[in-house]
Amino acid sequence: MTIQRLTCGRRKFKLKRRENFGNDEIIEENNKKIDFENIRFRKIMKKSNKNENIKNSGNTKVSKNNNNSQTQENVNKFENKEFDKYILEMQKLREKEARKKYIKSELSRRKQNLVKFFNMEIGIEEVKRTWQFGILILAGIFLFIFYLNFVTFKGELSGEKTLYVKIDGNRGSVLKVNNKYLKSQASIENKKGLEYGFYLMRYKIRKVVNKNGNIKIEGKVLGYKESRLNGVRKYILEIFDNLFITEENLYAFSRAAVLGEKAEVSKDMKDKFKYTGLAHLIVISGTHISLVVIGIVKILDGLSLGYRFKYLMAFVALTFYCALIGFSPGILRAYIMGAMMILARILFEQEDSKKSLLVSFIVIIVLNPYSLFDISMQLSYAAVIAIIFVNPEFKKFYEKKILDKIKNEVLRNTVDLIFLSLTIQITSIPLFLYYFEKLPLFSFLLNIVGIPIGTVVIQCLFLAVLLNIFKLSLFNGIVVFITEVIFKAFEGFISAGSKIPLLQISINGKVPLWTVFAYYGMLFFITFFVMPLFTAKIDMYSSSFNTETIK
Repeated sequence: MTIQRLTCGRRKFKLKRRENFGNDEIIEENNKKIDFENIRFRKIMKKSNKNENIKNSGNTKVSKNNNNSQTQENVNKFENKEFDKYILEMQKLREKEARKKYIKSELSRRKQNLVKFFNMEIGIEEVKRTWQFGILILAGIFLFIFYLNFVTFKGELSGEKTLYVKIDGNRGSVLKVNNKYLKSQASIENKKGLEYGFYLMRYKIRKVVNKNGNIKIEGKVLGYKESRLNGVRKYILEIFDNLFITEENLYAFSRAAVLGEKAEVSKDMKDKFKYTGLAHLIVISGTHISLVVIGIVKILDGLSLGYRFKYLMAFVALTFYCALIGFSPGILRAYIMGAMMILARILFEQEDSKKSLLVSFIVIIVLNPYSLFDISMQLSYAAVIAIIFVNPEFKKFYEKKILDKIKNEVLRNTVDLIFLSLTIQITSIPLFLYYFEKLPLFSFLLNIVGIPIGTVVIQCLFLAVLLNIFKLSLFNGIVVFITEVIFKAFEGFISAGSKIPLLQISINGKVPLWTVFAYYGMLFFITFFVMPLFTAKIDMYSSSFNTETIK
């Protein structure tokens, strides 16, 4: 009986041991860590005793009682110091191990999601969420088509019509016909010699020419009403007339960069800016809007005004400037994002560039649905999407591989700017291929030098306008001299860059539309599925336990 009981007890013990095998491994691992910590602590104590014995042997001239008390005090101090150091090191070790476990679990989760994505292994909850998301998209498309049908001009372009026109030189872009939008871009000839600005015209349309999707309207102006802000535009143009009349290229650049009037910009100058990838500097963009906001805030900082009042004045200045140059899709996008940023600071709320981008897109589509097909709007949003969404994911990768190894701050920022420009170019490539039949290769490298110099020139132009508005023409000579010197350097840089081969290459034929969607689908997959796996692996290897760090 006793032997049977013993055998039964041994079997139960073995079964229990097998059941708790996983727990035993964890306990054993923890015991090893404790033993390691104890061994480490004993080494520290031995080292401290050895050091104190050496110190005590040299102090032969001190009395025995004083020596013992001082030695004990030194030992206690050394023990406390080394123990604190030891505790700190062990804390760092535990944090590294915890981060390593978290990254491993996150990596496995992302791999599982990727496998599910390819194998179509989706649970019930995922199906529900997918269906809900799909229904929302379909509802949005339906509402968009309905609204598009409601605001679209469907009549014939003959007879007397009311046109909303933007005049730039000898050409006027038709924005609205009878307060409704056209399906295609339309233009009229400016035979009246009207100044740059926005006009409401009663127009007798006699002939309509449709060529390559672009409509050219010929007729007679019966009457027109000029925008109230055209007087301000004329005043600013007069300032540039008086300041830069001798410098033709600077005069043309000032009109284009400050007011968006490109009629005076020569074809040669436009081609050079396009080839070097700096054409956005002669087109009003987010760069110009940000300069206005930053400039107003800096000026008000010097007046020691209240925080909210400062940003409220910046909001007013931003609204006035955008109304002055006209709310084109690209400008409206920059205005909404800038306005939301300013309002967030006024209300002490957290800024969210992603929400601002979404709100700006919805507002633009509601105000003008056909702006979705505008080239400038597509390029503007492609650049902002690259900055907000694509670049942060890529930066997690190249930051660990490249940026963290660079100690010089200037070089580090330069490399970061190179990768940012490259990301913007990668995101915009399909649009350049589809609309312009050109493939940009190395033009993004010129942005590193061109954008800072061009930005300084634009800042000088805005300063010149402000000085003359506030009747401080005394400083015009200094500002004009500095502006001309910097612009000559900028112009020389553009001319030299335009002679560099292979910045852009032309392709034969238009790229099919399906390749544009395929490219962006691939870019989306790489950015949000593939890159996180690489960054997670890099984080795991960088945070792995290294025993050489604990000395």
